[in-house]
Amino acid sequence: MAIRVWLLPSLLVPLTVLALSSGVAAQCQVGIAAPPTEPERPNHHPIGRSLPLAADFRQPDGCTDAFWFFDDDRDGKPDRAETRVFGPDRQVICASCHDAMPPADSAVATQTYLRRDPATLCLTCHAL
Repeated sequence: MAIRVWLLPSLLVPLTVLALSSGVAAQCQVGIAAPPTEPERPNHHPIGRSLPLAADFRQPDGCTDAFWFFDDDRDGKPDRAETRVFGPDRQVICASCHDAMPPADSAVATQTYLRRDPATLCLTCHAL
């Protein structure tokens, strides 16, 4: 009996750590498909593709029923500046990085409508 009591706490600690490390994203389920996006353009970041599940890519840590988001301020809510990926397969689309579509395709419009500072935007998804 004493052995069982001693083993139980030693088994619970690793299970608790594992549950906490999985984070909110493990509980998320995005059921709405990614909205259509414009075709990929040459010399542009890939759009319409899923965020890779690889060690050199960070994964979003929050979701709504329509999209996943990188909860940078840890408030559990998607804020306007937080990068998003869409659909169950976590697609990167224009709205991932842009808060709204720019009125014209220009450097000024692109920087104005980015969700984050261009110097740090890449580090949202890429684990460099």
